[in-house]
Amino acid sequence: MKELELKRETKIEVSVNKKKQVEHELIGEIEMYDGHTIWQINNETLEVEKAKFSNATYHFAGDNRKEIIVKQGHTYVSALNKKNALRKFKQGRNGGKPIDKEPLKLHIY
Repeated sequence: MKELELKRETKIEVSVNKKKQVEHELIGEIEMYDGHTIWQINNETLEVEKAKFSNATYHFAGDNRKEIIVKQGHTYVSALNKKNALRKFKQGRNGGKPIDKEPLKLHIY
């Protein structure tokens, strides 16, 4: 009789995909004037484009706020158009309304 040899070399690999915890850090805020757009300016080439927003929003003090997708080497400016955005960038301003860091503190002059 023939000898039958059954060889089973079955390897079972189990891979566990862990969800990466994404941490968001607040870099800064820009409070826009009515009608303004957020512009993205490349610091080296001075190329101006509209900023891209992520689909995620967060709630801050009862307001829904959008989150900008931030790229390295770019600056973000609030302005009416590209020309004004580049002008404000060269002046060193972000073009937004001034933000009061301590809104509940009384300012006595």
